[in-house]
Amino acid sequence: MRTLRREFLIAAGDIDWLQAEGNYVGLHVNGHDYLLRATLTDFLTQLDPALFVRVHRSHAVNLSRLREIEPLDGGDARLHMHDGSTVPCSRRYREALRGATAA
Repeated sequence: MRTLRREFLIAAGDIDWLQAEGNYVGLHVNGHDYLLRATLTDFLTQLDPALFVRVHRSHAVNLSRLREIEPLDGGDARLHMHDGSTVPCSRRYREALRGATAA
């Protein structure tokens, strides 16, 4: 990954969650945020689908960093991550999340 004219490596397992930001994807890693020029869909194809699951049109999470799933009215949910952050989970992706966490 390149940022500010420097390149560095981030282990996929260290990524807590990802967020789409236009033509960029925001990586949330151990309390730090990094922008990478890629779409969320394209970036997810490079990650292990057993570990990373899309939970919203704009968000994906690392299942090993998921602490709690809080159901909300209407079928949506709020995901509580190990770093203390929360990530939205839309009802459209709840079944995929349920299947991934059961595996």
